[in-house]
Amino acid sequence: MTTVDRSCEWCKKPFTARNADVKRGWARFCSKSCKAMKQEKRTGQNAAYHDRRDYARNQEGEPQEFADAHLFSNEDYFIGKD
Repeated sequence: MTTVDRSCEWCKKPFTARNADVKRGWARFCSKSCKAMKQEKRTGQNAAYHDRRDYARNQEGEPQEFADAHLFSNEDYFIGKD
């Protein structure tokens, strides 16, 4: 197994990667956390998830409760609202 020295695209730290991974285009980051931070900066998916979650909470900070709708139904109604 041959390896090459690379530099992380996010934190610029040096790391050792397999030559086969470099050829595939995989050896770009030193860790999964560096890849996740780069991806979050590019897509903003995690921030958007937290924004949606916070919006769905009611005034008391508790998640809103839903009526017991059929599992495959699109009829989600809030309890106490008509």
